[in-house]
Amino acid sequence: MQHRPRLRPRATIVSSTLVAAGAIGLAVFSAAPAQAAPTATSAAIDAPASATVGTPFDVDVTIPATADVFAYEITLAVDADALTYDADSVTGPDGGFDSAEQDGDAITIVHTRLGTSPALSGDLDASVSLTPTAAGDADIAVTTITLVGSDGSTTRLTDPASTTVTIAAAATATPTATPTATPSEPSDASDPSDPATPADPSDPATPVAAGGGNDAGGASGPTGGSLAWTGADVAPWIAASLALLAAGGTLITLRARRARRDRTGASA
Repeated sequence: MQHRPRLRPRATIVSSTLVAAGAIGLAVFSAAPAQAAPTATSAAIDAPASATVGTPFDVDVTIPATADVFAYEITLAVDADALTYDADSVTGPDGGFDSAEQDGDAITIVHTRLGTSPALSGDLDASVSLTPTAAGDADIAVTTITLVGSDGSTTRLTDPASTTVTIAAAATATPTATPTATPSEPSDASDPSDPATPADPSDPATPVAAGGGNDAGGASGPTGGSLAWTGADVAPWIAASLALLAAGGTLITLRARRARRDRTGASA
């Protein structure tokens, strides 16, 4: 496993934090009677059994049954090529200051009480978020825990807990195939059932467009601008109508003359 180069000396970070915590503890509790070193005997680590590249998950560390803890430092060993600490994701007990930093394969978690906050006792919890960057089995181990009491005394636990997370590669989306348009078949000019086949003007079933030349009976149609041509020959009908009109006029004239003679004879 290749280790990334360390960004800064971890010993400097941890030492300065613990010295500050111890100084605060001594200043606050200088008038109190001397107490025994903080107590703790074990620790537990909790992380999911599996994860996916690119999806963060939480790692929880619990230190049970503690007493008189004013500050603590937890060191996690991880594979820097597979797991990366998510900045500002650290959490710890209320009423204190929490920080975490990754330096190569080591993640250092620090908690210290603030001001006149009392020392802690009971189960202590700390948590960080990690993001997987490579597939495979990634080991996470709590390598050391250092507890600082209110009088500056320390208690150290070594290799108290570890776990393994199986990391799967991120799923890739399956590309959707673009449907290919099926080319249409060319129309068959000889197939009368084909809608694309042109109509046969000589076919009696083929309608003749209005104003479109002679009809099937040989009648001449009107040219553009005329009324729609019906295709019928109206000359005989016109001649018959004129004959009837003339006969009717003659009949009316004869009846008028007869009426005048009748009136003249009656007057004589």
